[in-house]
Amino acid sequence: MSEWCALPTPYPDELLYSVIARYHIRSNNTSPKWTLREVFGTDNVIPTIDLPSHLDALLRRNVVQIMADEWIIKHTFYSYYAPFLPDSRAMRVKALMRSMDGSGIHALVGVTASTIDRTDRLWFCPSCYEQDIQRYGEPYWHRVHQLPGVYLCPHHRRVLHKLTSPLSDRHGLNVLPISRHMFHAIPVIEDLPDKLIDRLSDIAEDIHLLVQQDNLPALYDLRQAILPRLAEKGYVTVSSRTRQQKLCEQLVLFYSRELFDVIDSDPTESRYSWLEQSTRTARRAIHPLRQLLLIRFLYGSFREFLDRTDGANAPFGNTPWPCLNKAADHYKELVITQCDITRCSDTGRPVGTFVCSCGFSYSRRGPDRSEEDKYYRGRIKTFGPIWSDKLKQYMQGGMSYRSTAERLGVDTNTVIKYANGKMPEPNVPLEQKHAKKAATAPSSINTRKSPYIRVDWEKRDLELSWMVEKVCKAILVESNAKPVRITITLLGKRIGKLSWLEKYQLKLPVTMSILTSYVESVSQFQIRRVHWAAERLSGEWPIKRWKLEKLAGLRPDYSQEVLDEINRCIGQSRLLQPFTSPEETSSWQH
Repeated sequence: MSEWCALPTPYPDELLYSVIARYHIRSNNTSPKWTLREVFGTDNVIPTIDLPSHLDALLRRNVVQIMADEWIIKHTFYSYYAPFLPDSRAMRVKALMRSMDGSGIHALVGVTASTIDRTDRLWFCPSCYEQDIQRYGEPYWHRVHQLPGVYLCPHHRRVLHKLTSPLSDRHGLNVLPISRHMFHAIPVIEDLPDKLIDRLSDIAEDIHLLVQQDNLPALYDLRQAILPRLAEKGYVTVSSRTRQQKLCEQLVLFYSRELFDVIDSDPTESRYSWLEQSTRTARRAIHPLRQLLLIRFLYGSFREFLDRTDGANAPFGNTPWPCLNKAADHYKELVITQCDITRCSDTGRPVGTFVCSCGFSYSRRGPDRSEEDKYYRGRIKTFGPIWSDKLKQYMQGGMSYRSTAERLGVDTNTVIKYANGKMPEPNVPLEQKHAKKAATAPSSINTRKSPYIRVDWEKRDLELSWMVEKVCKAILVESNAKPVRITITLLGKRIGKLSWLEKYQLKLPVTMSILTSYVESVSQFQIRRVHWAAERLSGEWPIKRWKLEKLAGLRPDYSQEVLDEINRCIGQSRLLQPFTSPEETSSWQH
């Protein structure tokens, strides 16, 4: 076996799978296994269309030096899924694609648990086919044509075709023949109304724009990006809750149920649908196709969304900003470099708090619509020493309240309030003021003396630690019963010492150390319930997500750690499926 190979230079938007298939033809290998052995150094590989692994091995053996990241971002489905994943998980996916073990990749991106099937399809556009032959002398498999949700070519708006013959098995390599007389193909969809065809074409354009981005957008927590638009269109209540029913009804009217049936993304299919998950705080990865559907509905297109959210990332423009302290010599000069942005709980609009080195700070709602907006001041947060000194100077000089208010840029009542001795504390945040009040508040605790009783806390601590550990171990070995969460309250009640554990924790260091290793957070307890439920369902294959969630007693708002564990259990069950075909005998599952 040769120690190197010379893969063809990839064409624009060509799948890595397609590059290997073209190498297979050029090398005149009679068996795909020989080709895979030359490319990856092993024939124990299944050629994967969407998210392949072994890319570091390919990089070491390939004469044409293309970096692994370039293969991943430009010639696989990574750019399709990564924007909708947490950064840590996207990095993990990339690491697995470079490694020699690709198991778990599809579970990490959410494909395994999604109702949108992962199909190893190979589709092509007839116009692109002819165009590629004219430009490059041969056709190839375009990445965008294989992405879930793409039924029409985004360049030619033509319905894609799929091969019916010749077709290789999963261990083979399908090559797009250079002559139309050498293969048979049929359209992937037929007899759809023009309006539906137009919608599918628009979706294909959005997907193409997504994967062509040089800098992939961060869209995992999509709600934060679309909340202002939802509020603008009347889908958010005063309390920042999404009007789910109204949103769902309008979404269905916009796309039609027929389209949702075609792309398998009905937003009404369950109580906690993908639409509800997309408009809540991010807890799980939503399929990119569905996120793009929501974005187009709200913004008209993915391009418009990108243009608007670029401004949303800097709703008050770029640094510096003006100081609006009328008492300062630098009034209205661009000297502020610190701006903290939060979200208004009532309107969902961004709120900027601007802090100047003179101690003056103010806030206002955004986003800015014009250059003049930056000189608008909403609420003064802190006045600072310069403003306070000016106030004293004006009052001692006998200036009237009204004139002082006009010169300092505040109302008359503010001047009266602070001129009567209640001077503002410079640079003291509001929460610190409250904390100071709380610290000086009179205590309501009864301080009557009680008889002094000497307690051997060291002995009591040791005895209590033995009791606590014994109860904890007993709870964990109750494998047949449904798990109960280990908490201080539960343990205290079982040993009859709840008041000790609640009131004297500082005097029980050994006991509290034992408790620390056993007491569970909500997520830890839910993960233990998932393990328990997975063991009960171990006889089923594959494990259904809804069954696992129901048996574990999980509510839909569980954490990301719990979701990752659910995906791991489901993925593990799929890897342990019965060995019934050559597909399962390979050690490289992806």
